[in-house]
Amino acid sequence: MNHPDSGAEAKSVVHRYLKALRERDAAAIPQLIAADAVYRIPGDHPVAGTWKGLAEIAENFLLPMGERFDPTADYAVEVLHVIAEGPEVSVECVTRATTRDGAPYELDISAQFTVEDGRITSMREYFDTQYFARTLFGQG
Repeated sequence: MNHPDSGAEAKSVVHRYLKALRERDAAAIPQLIAADAVYRIPGDHPVAGTWKGLAEIAENFLLPMGERFDPTADYAVEVLHVIAEGPEVSVECVTRATTRDGAPYELDISAQFTVEDGRITSMREYFDTQYFARTLFGQG
């Protein structure tokens, strides 16, 4: 049986990561993602894929995503549920923002994280890819 706090550290790391995204705190990100982390976002849209390593995650996922939103508008991540056990953390959240074109953006997301040694080593994110592609990329 796992200790009741077995996922507490991992959960804390994920909460700090989500806070860094909300606050657009680029300096905090390297402290929270492992150098050899793997991020995966399935789907058929411009940011679907698998990125390996902090540099690739930043260059091919985080920065391109950040460019899609109005930098002067709020970027909110409302966490609805978090389940953590050991190094695994599951998050259900709603992201709200304003696109660079001024359109409102609201996306329900389910994300699965693995945290080891105080850093995220893996993330898989699932969401409505049609809404995502249409709202952020004018596709569909």
